[in-house]
Parts: sequence; C-alpha cells; structure tokens
Amino acid sequence: MYSKILFKLIEESILPAFGFLVIKVGVSLSMLYSFGYSINLSRVFFLEVTRSQYVEIVSNVLLGFAVFSFLGIVYSLIKSLYFHSTHISPKATINLFHFRAGFLIQDSFHLFTQTLIWLLFSYMTLFLSFFLYYLGLLNGYVLIFSLVFTPIATYFYLLDLEAELSSDEELEVGEVIYQ
Repeated sequence: MYSKILFKLIEESILPAFGFLVIKVGVSLSMLYSFGYSINLSRVFFLEVTRSQYVEIVSNVLLGFAVFSFLGIVYSLIKSLYFHSTHISPKATINLFHFRAGFLIQDSFHLFTQTLIWLLFSYMTLFLSFFLYYLGLLNGYVLIFSLVFTPIATYFYLLDLEAELSSDEELEVGEVIYQ
C-alpha cells in the first residue's frame, strides 16, 4: 500500500531536484573555467581553489538555487491564480484548448503539492545559506535574497491556500464528503 500524497510529492520533486543538479554542475564548471582552470574529467574532483574562489563558487551556486526556486514558485503561483480548474472561466478554457495549452489547467492537489515542493527547496536554500554565511563561506547578498524571497513566497502560497479553502461551500448537516 502506498500513500497518494507521498507518491505525488516524490513525483513533483524530480524536476526541481534535476534542475538543482544541473545548476550546481553548470555554475561550478563555468566558475572554474572563468578562474582559468582547464576542465578535465580525470582531475575535476581534485582541483585546488583558494578560499575566495570557493566563496564565489558557493555564492553563485546558492544564488542559482534561490533564483531557480523563485522562478518555480512564481510559475506555480501564476498557474494557481490564473489556470486553477476551480476558478478559470469557460472562455479562458476554450482559448487555452484552442492554442493547445490545456495542460496549464490543473486541479488543486497538483498545484498545491507542486508549490509546496518549490517552497521546501526554497527553505532548504535559505537554511543552507544561513549555515554557510555563519561559517563565512557565503556572500551576504545571497542570504539577503533568500531571506527576503522565502517568506514572501510562503505568504502568497498561504494566501492562495486560504482562498481555495474559503471558496469551498460549507457542508450541510449530515452531508457526506467521501463516498
């Protein structure tokens, strides 16, 4: 027996996790290339960098993580505000299907789990930023960006969740939710 919610959360976390992996490798290799290192697969794990170079690499990687989380949450919130199946207009639905963009219309379960995963990755970036800044291995602007963005994104997620929960009609006495 498996949990539908757990399965959905794992399914929704595959794309962000893959994106974070690509950002980590891409930013690290491009920063090393900009420092003048020749990238060779046999030596890539044994490169020696100075502390300032390491701080720049880590700062740019975490900034990439924060921006990627920001874009993912904004995309999810836009979908939940404009393309939510519970409150999209019929005219907008017809137009989306006309342009073969019907995949944008999604239900509450999908939208809320997707946004929750993006928020979890955003909080992971925030806590990692706090820890690395405390150790002196991160520039302050990355921590400030994460510290400003994560609570704002959480606020808008909670607003959307509250609007969806308050829009449900109240049940009559004795009415059954599940059959």
